[in-house]
Amino acid sequence: MKTHQPDERLVFVDLETAGLKPWRPIVQIAAIAVDCNLQELERFEAKIKFNENFANPKSLRNASYSAQRWRTEGLPSKIVMKMFTELLRHHATVDQISASRSVFQVAQLAAHNGAFDGAFLRVWYDRAGEFLPASPRVFCTLQRAIWLFHEDKSLTPPPDFKLQTLCHYFGVPLRSSDAHDALNDVRATVELYRAMSRHIDDLSARKLRSCG
Repeated sequence: MKTHQPDERLVFVDLETAGLKPWRPIVQIAAIAVDCNLQELERFEAKIKFNENFANPKSLRNASYSAQRWRTEGLPSKIVMKMFTELLRHHATVDQISASRSVFQVAQLAAHNGAFDGAFLRVWYDRAGEFLPASPRVFCTLQRAIWLFHEDKSLTPPPDFKLQTLCHYFGVPLRSSDAHDALNDVRATVELYRAMSRHIDDLSARKLRSCG
């Protein structure tokens, strides 16, 4: 007999920013929505036009920013926000309760270093006077990795928990030349989460066998 699978989705997101403080501009955003089985449903990527006077030049270099490419491919912030909002609403599966006690749904975001991306998204939407249709709690693959190494003592922790380090550890392809592009990074984050999920399943199975 088939069991009903809840329609629980995750929207993985990655941002490239013009600095480390949330008031700095977001210059690129990418997202991949997945279902409860971590199968991809939709993906999104956009480069955002911004005022370079508010940018940290070092951060722009780290984000592989190209003024010429952004002039050609960049879109106004309001348009990108509208497109991203539509994606979030399309994959909203988390119940929230409004001030009037009515129930509505928002998306569940996931990111590597979710606190960083979450803060930038909240400031971006607040500055525009728009509602961010996502749960304020952003799932974090960095934190999940820390828990995983705590749970499985047979694993030797890596030297750090950066995305590229963890991808190398779990066999997820992410070349240095491809890193710090939002779409490449969000693809790698999804694959990292899948790899950790498989490891957790294997760990659970080993524990069950040892108790049996």
